[in-house]
Amino acid sequence: VKSVRTMSIIKHQKDPSTSPEHLKLLEELAEAKKARQKLEKQLKQAGIQIAEDIPYDEAKSKVETIAARMGEIGSADVVHEDKAEQAKLREEYFKLEQDMEKYNVALTLTDEYIEEQEELEAKWERDNLNDNIEALKKLRRHMPVEVKSMSEAQLSSQITPNGKVLPKDIAKKFKRTNVLQLLRSDPDDIVKMHPSTLENYRVTGMTLTERRAMYAHLQDIGPKWKAMSADAMTERKWTWFGMMKENFKSNLEMYNHHVAKYGPPGNHPYLSRKDPDKGGCPMIGKQCPLRADRAPSYEDDYGFTDEAIYEVSTVKKADVEDSGAKAIREAQELARDKRANERSDILKKHYKGKVLQVSLANGSCESMDATLDSVESLLKQWIECRVNEGNDVSDEQKRKEVSRFSDALNELKLSVLQYAERSGMQLTGKKDTNADKIDIRSSVELGLCEEVCNAAIHFFSEMEERMEQIGVKDGRMKSSINQLREFLDELHERNINTLKHMGVENPPPSRKTKTRKEMEKEAREQILPVVEESVEEEDYGAPPQAAMAGRGGLMAAIAGRGGGGGGDSGGRGDLMSAIAGRGRGRGGGGGRGDLMSAIAGRGRGRGGDSGG
Repeated sequence: VKSVRTMSIIKHQKDPSTSPEHLKLLEELAEAKKARQKLEKQLKQAGIQIAEDIPYDEAKSKVETIAARMGEIGSADVVHEDKAEQAKLREEYFKLEQDMEKYNVALTLTDEYIEEQEELEAKWERDNLNDNIEALKKLRRHMPVEVKSMSEAQLSSQITPNGKVLPKDIAKKFKRTNVLQLLRSDPDDIVKMHPSTLENYRVTGMTLTERRAMYAHLQDIGPKWKAMSADAMTERKWTWFGMMKENFKSNLEMYNHHVAKYGPPGNHPYLSRKDPDKGGCPMIGKQCPLRADRAPSYEDDYGFTDEAIYEVSTVKKADVEDSGAKAIREAQELARDKRANERSDILKKHYKGKVLQVSLANGSCESMDATLDSVESLLKQWIECRVNEGNDVSDEQKRKEVSRFSDALNELKLSVLQYAERSGMQLTGKKDTNADKIDIRSSVELGLCEEVCNAAIHFFSEMEERMEQIGVKDGRMKSSINQLREFLDELHERNINTLKHMGVENPPPSRKTKTRKEMEKEAREQILPVVEESVEEEDYGAPPQAAMAGRGGLMAAIAGRGGGGGGDSGGRGDLMSAIAGRGRGRGGGGGRGDLMSAIAGRGRGRGGDSGG
């Protein structure tokens, strides 16, 4: 059935008195109507609600009323004793959902709603402006202007302007979460960056203070990208900025909610096992937003300028550094960057370019890298302590070791739970494997997770062995270790099954794991340097002394090292006798013949007695 408007258009088109200009306009109107009808049909087929023109007050009132009624019913799967009443409630809820979508879409398109949201956004910006600027200054006080061109080792070893040394955890954070290095980049340069450069920055694991600082630095850049978002490349930059802002707002909301419930920094009591009725924050470690924001802490001042001073590319004279150490360091950094880029490519391919999933996967990989670093570092520290102190330790030292074990165990437990949740395992309620979600992880994540599982099992074994050595028993810690072992076994099985389902083999290890013997050897070499080798290197190349009456000092030492008997005559013969004695024969009398005998003696014979 044709509409009145369509019939009117056709009537005017058939009218001979209609001018050519009017005919052309009527044709365009008819084509526009067809295009609109086609678009509406496609939107409906795609399940997208077409907004109706509903006044702001009416739409807002309807949304509030519908939301209240939906809350009363509960959910689309509401259960009722009376099956007829249950069916009626479910049908009503379904209709409410449709009405909610209709009025909500109409509400969001009204001018009043848009103005209201803009006012709320402006208020949020004003409320957080001072805290964001202060966070930016805090980070810059810890960050040298040339942070991009400095290595992690240089950051954590060079003296800062006020005579301090930057902590290793902050140096590592600046190099691993490399998006923070933008704080020393000119905003005008950031605007011109390629979107792929921004997308490849590592952004996961950022604290609230770091997110505040980043937003304060990028705040004026976002609107510029938005204004040019018609361009496909600039649209990607605007999307990246939006992701950074939303993550910041989400973290801030969680932080504020936690502070409102348990108190601000300085007045934030924690729940105690000894006095559980007293109350307080029940979260352990970095689960607490306040503790997470202090890992690392930026409350100190290391003398770097907090002004908007940015790095400028210049030609610099090479720094004085051991060439071998520098080559190893540069190779390690290059390998780490190459591995990160390869991972990023694999993850983008696995998740088919979905930015959110790729970002979550990258964050999980970086977190597992950090866990492996932490486990290796702790094992190294413990082994060095054992080499230094042995098994004979005081009660105070035992308490300290057990405390360190407990802290490390809690941190590892939180990390493992995070990786298990990422795998889709059900972590709450009654254990039910049927309730597990599908494991969507990539082969890269699965391989790293296997490394974490193996490292954790080895970690537990070392911990238990050390506790047995020093004669300490802790039932609660042992129980936690056993529970974690069962948990890791289940996670390992899930990793293997997912790899098998994907039809791929377990990826090769991302790093060479040092054995306990290797760590002990390194610790002993650092603590007990080899004196004999240092003597040889220092004194062997000295020019021979003139003939001396007795063989004291160096000559006697070298002669004595041979194990053969030296003659009594002084002079150069004693040195030759010593060299001869380093074979298997005995040093003879003085003269050049002893050198030849020594060379012969290094085979299977004995040095002769003939002189030169």
